[in-house]
Parts: sequence; C-alpha cells; structure tokens
Amino acid sequence: MNFSKNRFTEVDVPVWITWEDHRRSRELSAAFEAEYVCFSLKGPRFLRYVVLGAKTVVFVMRKRRRLVFCQNPSIALATILCLFKPILGYRLVVDRHSNFKFHTRASKSIKWKSFHFLSKWTVKKADATIVTNPGLCSVVEEWGGNGVVLQDKLPKLVPSTPPRRPGFMEEKNGPSVMCVTTYSDDEPIDELIEALRSIEGVTSYLTGNYSKTRYANELASFKEDGVVLTGYISEIDYVDLMASVDVVVVLTIHEDLLTCGAYEAISLEKPLVLSDTHALRSYFRGAATYVKPTASSIGEGITELLEKKKIESDGSIDWKREINDTWLIFFHKACFRLEETRCK
Repeated sequence: MNFSKNRFTEVDVPVWITWEDHRRSRELSAAFEAEYVCFSLKGPRFLRYVVLGAKTVVFVMRKRRRLVFCQNPSIALATILCLFKPILGYRLVVDRHSNFKFHTRASKSIKWKSFHFLSKWTVKKADATIVTNPGLCSVVEEWGGNGVVLQDKLPKLVPSTPPRRPGFMEEKNGPSVMCVTTYSDDEPIDELIEALRSIEGVTSYLTGNYSKTRYANELASFKEDGVVLTGYISEIDYVDLMASVDVVVVLTIHEDLLTCGAYEAISLEKPLVLSDTHALRSYFRGAATYVKPTASSIGEGITELLEKKKIESDGSIDWKREINDTWLIFFHKACFRLEETRCK
C-alpha cells in the first residue's frame, strides 16, 4: 500500500501514536509513511493514563486523521482510540505485536481481568490488529478481529565511528557476551546467570533496570564471576555494546514471542543465541543457535558460538539479507490486508 498516493491534505497522512518510544514503532511507522507521535510521561500509572489519555484525545480531535495506528502496550491507549473511533470516523490499526499476557489468564486480580476483557474488546473494535506471528493471528481471528502478521523490521543500527566501548565495559581482552534483558517474568534470568558464571574467561553484560530485583544485592558477587549488570543504558551505549561483543543472547520462555533484541543482533550481524521456541525457529531459522531455558543448555549454546564465532559471523550476512527479504513479503501482505479493511 502506498500511503503517499492521492495524499492532498494533512488528514490523509497516517499517524502512529504511542505512549512508549519503542524501536518497533519507529521502524514500522516509517515503513507505513506515518507521522510518529510519542506522548510520554513518568509517574504513577493512574496519572500517566489521565494525562496521556487527554493528550491523545486532544490530538486526534484536532488532527482528524483518516488512518490511525497505535502501539499496544498500552492497552489503555488502544482502548481510548477504540472508544473515539466511531465518533471521529478514523480507521484504527493496533500494533499488538505480542502483548497478550496469556500467562495471567487464570489470575483473579481485577487488573488482569480488566486487561483480558479489554484485550478482546479492542481486537473486535479495531479495523485491524498487527501481531508478530501466525499463532497470535489465529487468536485475533478467534476473538472476532482482523489479524495481520508483521514482524519487526530489521533496524538500521549505526555504531559509533571510530568504534567505542561504553564506560561500564571491563578492560579485558577475552571474549564478551551481551544479554538483552528486561528482568520480566518471561525471561529465565536465574538460569542465564548460572550459565554465564560457569563459563570461564568470558565477560557478560546484562542490560536493563535491575534496581527493583533481588539481583541488585549481588552485583559484587556477579562481577567476580565476569557477569556485569549494566542497568538502564542510553541508546548509543546499547548499540556500541552490541557492536563490541562476540555473542548476543536474547531469551524468553513464552512461545508466541519474537524478541526485539534478535532483530537488533541480526542487523549488526552478530552471532545470536535464542530460545528454542516454534515462533523463533520458524522466523529466524539458521540465523541463531537455539537453547532450552536451562543453565546447561544456555551455557552450551554460548560456548558453541564463541568457539566458532568467525564461521557464524560470516554466515550472518546472508541471513540478514534473507530476513530482510522475508520481512518485505510480510509487509506487502500486511499492506494488502490493511487496504482491504479500507474498502469494506
């Protein structure tokens, strides 16, 4: 779909609204030629919902765009835009990617009961819901929605020139590993750390904010074993760290999840360790080494890649090209599906 075709006024320019500045949203909004609008605010959840919700409503009422994309999370953002869709008459495409929280379906909590109610409701009310794999697309269709499969686009990451090492990196000559972590409940952090501590001569870096986890009390002990918890790091440090290490590790225990760190590692042509799930294997195929969520399997996967790093690195260029080509096929299919919704 060429969104620039027959565009005469501002209302014909699609808009992509998000409450979180996320790489996937930036990349996809550019691909769909949509204006990228990020409303953000730090603070308590209720305050964020009120302020960001008000900003969103004012924006869509003032701009009157014919096509609105939004990122989910936040489920609150998707809900607000679904509520105002019949009033303002825009088409709404929700990029749900993999935000379904299936592991909380049995919870008695009001929070999760509300989340799952709104999950199904927004899927039905949106004109289309973008997800990352066919399994989730089937869920959307079962719920009465219009599912569209579109994975993350490989980002164009540009490391510093000349190459730089972030200040937190250890001054060691041995191999190094970057683990893309957020300390969420879908990541086997205990098993990962156990595996990393068992690999001698390797320095490992775990990204993400660990301050509210129990690992915050074990920093010195981890560091003695070559495991560094970086905490939250800037975009430039993140990219330069990934460009500097020998292997990138991105793990999840959830089946229908394509991890953002995987696309980033492939973009930088880095040897990659991923979880052995059907969704990840089906899409990334030979671009990664796959492991079970156990310390022994993770350790073996990392060690294997470190031992044949040169071979894997050379081959990753071909996989990068192939995944780019595969994404373009999915993108054109997604555009066709979205154009179908416009004609209905």
